[in-house]
Amino acid sequence: MQAAERLFGTRRVHEITLDEIAREADVGKGTLYLYFADKEDMIFQAAVSGFEDMCRKVREGPVPGAAFRDTLLRTCETVAGFFQARRALFRIILSEGARGMEGGGGLRQRWLDHRGLMTEAVAAIIAQGMASGEVRGDVPAGVLAEYLLGMLRTRSWELEGCPDEQRSIAVTVDLFLGGAGAAARACAAHPGRA
Repeated sequence: MQAAERLFGTRRVHEITLDEIAREADVGKGTLYLYFADKEDMIFQAAVSGFEDMCRKVREGPVPGAAFRDTLLRTCETVAGFFQARRALFRIILSEGARGMEGGGGLRQRWLDHRGLMTEAVAAIIAQGMASGEVRGDVPAGVLAEYLLGMLRTRSWELEGCPDEQRSIAVTVDLFLGGAGAAARACAAHPGRA
């Protein structure tokens, strides 16, 4: 998987063959088929390797007595760090790999299953915020988790050219918890305080 990841960082996926990956890994091509069904399977497995560990870290993340916001920050840092470490592979899955995932095939279902594990882990953290009254309770925790994960994805990929202070994890969590209009509403309610 490491050999494949190195090669995928140099050229487009369709330009790289399994023969090249086998040479880069210093194994026979047949050895690759012992572990992977095809090149897409290799990309997928490389991208999600460690996924269960990341979900475990999210589930185990809450420190007893820690403030909910701090727990949410740590959770977001864990998720964002995982995706940053595998950035190139997830770009492949989201762009060129999208063709294979559109038809509802096995790769798409495998990705959705993994994504569901992450959503559940983040939703469990959000549910703690609901229980403490720090997060609204009228929207299911799973839906809120998807919104937060979408914000993290946007932060990581669509806003990658923005200054770090505008796309930090703290800004993302503040927007998630307070909304974009919260500071504006506070200023409007108290014009003398800026």
